[in-house]
Amino acid sequence: MFRLRPALLIALGLLLPWRAALADTSAFATDGVPFLQKHCVSCHGKDKQKGDFALHEFHDDLSVLRARKRWRDVMEVVRSGEMPPDDKPQPSAEEKRRFLASVAGIFAKADAGKPDPGRLTVRRLNRNEYNNTIRDLLHIEFRPADDFPSDDVGHGFDNIADVLTVSPVLMERYLDAADKIAAIAIPLGTIATPKHTMSAQFCEPAGPNGFVGRFRPFTASEKAAMKSGPVNTPARINAEGDYIVRARLYAKSADGKPVRVALMVSGAALERPTPRQDIAKLDGTWLEFVRNAQILTTANITAKSEQEAQRIEAKIHNVAGIERIVLAAFKPQDGQPAPTLFVEFLEYEGPMDTRSAATKTLLTVTPGKSQPEQTREILARFAMRAWRRQITAEELDRLAKLVAYAMGHNDTWEEAMRRAVSAILASPKFVFRLEPDDQPQNPEPHPVDEFQLATRLSYFLWSSCPDDELLRAAAEKKLSTTLDAQIKRMIQDPRADALIQNFALQWLQLGRLSSHSTDPKTFPNWKPELGSAMLEETRRFFGEIVRTDRSILDLLDADFTWVNQRLADFYGIKNAGNFQKDEWKRVALAGTPRGGLLTQASILTVTSNPTRTSPVKRGKWILEQILGTPPPAPPPNTPSLDDSGRKELTGTFRQKLEQHRADPKCANCHAKMDAFGFALENFNGIGQWRDRDETGAAIDPSGKLGTGRTVNGLADMKILLRSKTQGFARCLTEKMLIYALGRGLDWYDEATISRILFSLEKNNHHFTTLITGIVKSPAFLMRRSAAQAEAK
Repeated sequence: MFRLRPALLIALGLLLPWRAALADTSAFATDGVPFLQKHCVSCHGKDKQKGDFALHEFHDDLSVLRARKRWRDVMEVVRSGEMPPDDKPQPSAEEKRRFLASVAGIFAKADAGKPDPGRLTVRRLNRNEYNNTIRDLLHIEFRPADDFPSDDVGHGFDNIADVLTVSPVLMERYLDAADKIAAIAIPLGTIATPKHTMSAQFCEPAGPNGFVGRFRPFTASEKAAMKSGPVNTPARINAEGDYIVRARLYAKSADGKPVRVALMVSGAALERPTPRQDIAKLDGTWLEFVRNAQILTTANITAKSEQEAQRIEAKIHNVAGIERIVLAAFKPQDGQPAPTLFVEFLEYEGPMDTRSAATKTLLTVTPGKSQPEQTREILARFAMRAWRRQITAEELDRLAKLVAYAMGHNDTWEEAMRRAVSAILASPKFVFRLEPDDQPQNPEPHPVDEFQLATRLSYFLWSSCPDDELLRAAAEKKLSTTLDAQIKRMIQDPRADALIQNFALQWLQLGRLSSHSTDPKTFPNWKPELGSAMLEETRRFFGEIVRTDRSILDLLDADFTWVNQRLADFYGIKNAGNFQKDEWKRVALAGTPRGGLLTQASILTVTSNPTRTSPVKRGKWILEQILGTPPPAPPPNTPSLDDSGRKELTGTFRQKLEQHRADPKCANCHAKMDAFGFALENFNGIGQWRDRDETGAAIDPSGKLGTGRTVNGLADMKILLRSKTQGFARCLTEKMLIYALGRGLDWYDEATISRILFSLEKNNHHFTTLITGIVKSPAFLMRRSAAQAEAK
């Protein structure tokens, strides 16, 4: 049987000298086809196709190119001598050399020609991208796409253009969402400025015998804090915005002179506090809330009765860290007795601009312009950001005319602007990532324009629209020359969490963890909160690999992870110390069996059954998601191991599996994956370490691969995976390239993959090397010429 295994070479040119084949375009016809006829098609031909693999249909260069991934495996098994099998006639060394050179020449010739960026398919925003785009366009936490129909998945991801169809229901939801977003962004009418007033009788300091009355007296010479002051009250004042702080009071002094007071704000994290020596001039016994304070204003209180009570106030502009409003008297001079303050209330009003962040983002205009000019300014700015490109004069005219028409039919300006914003968001120019060709007559592959590049970059790393910096660089035609700096900036931005959430969790197939069914009798430790902690561990772990630019190989066997109290207890990690509520810590894993993705409970759980582990699922997952060599589908009508009707299978689960794989129809696939699954058997069905299985039998974590290599448990498997670094690097590269491009890969993408693998090897497999290699690839930067598109 033709047993395929992954080729671990970086470039096909390393297999054999192939340069001579470049000059001979018929080398495959003269050397390749005869080799196949002589040594291969008897087992992999029209009548017999061992391993579901046929070679009789390959007659020319194009047919080989289109199956390039399979042909990498063909070349590797021929080069290594694994094929033809030992019981078949063996080719001479010269026959092998000429065959391999003929195939390598096909690939080398294709890679040396014009780059093929691949087919371009119009992509609509998926649900995550839609929500994130609305968030970043208008600075609102509103998730309208949560009500959209679920996105289909292709090639393992939900951002694949070919499956992002548009149904009538989705069209209705787009229109409804556009109206709702416009209504949030442009409210009708005015909103009163919030005002928070605290009567002095309810202010602090407080005590069991509180004061009752309108004006509460405070005298600094009193020993009791609630009578001495300073008087204060909590305040919720945002770090951004304009506020007014007020107090109303009168005062009495021994000598009848005015009493000087200070109106302040305080907080442990208050920015720019007043120097301590100035605060020390204030009077009162309860100074806890004055130690880190900012004096806003001082005033001389001349009022001596309720009828004359004075109002003092101060304005605040963008002050962070405010927790309280405080009023205190200054210490009297010349040994005079402390005055008495009679305080009616403390108050803060604001924010003075009551518009929401969405409204301010959308409706900010240049002062002094006429209303029609303001309309055009708003629409031009918003449409550019929503449509992710510069808009034309004709498009702006149409939007402005829509506003004018609505106002001419009795809409207010705000109502009319709502209609225009809704039209922008309901437009295909927003919902779809359109990439019209600005060089349709160019006969060569050519770069996408700078705005299209900004859009590709932002939806790859952020799953959202380009920000102002990307759009500015695109408008100045500087983005393509500053990609390294932009990638570095974007990865450190919090919006890069989308790469973790939308790429990593889909690649690792962890979306089903939230709905994973676990038998409570078998696993009484399982709780939904534990499942959430498992998922968060993987998010934080992958996020650190990305943001600190660690090697992608650390994903296989890192010496650290992230845990909270629940997960630390679950794992039995003793070196984490005490946890605060909701705290997560980075912990070392030295001396534990854990390390890397394969030993994280999230992955171990989703690759298990509700009542037990599944070596088959775990082994299959490693082949698919780590090594990129998925096994073929099982033969039709193959019964499951869990089929209760299979009375012929007896003994422990491992014994049943051995009986199952004894069937020749099942043996080949199971030989590839079961050993990997057995190596993880010390982890139970929810990822907790164990020495014995469900029946009480000692765990046997060993297994034998189809190659004859024995895998003796977890440590040995990690050694094996480390020897397959190029296989893992290729798998991760292919997965991320699919995600970034929004399409499946084809033979013409192999040159890009090979270049990225070479760069990863050269740069110690740093994560940014992978991202940069994708972003700077022809597939990401360029588009096909019209002739290329028609030819494909």
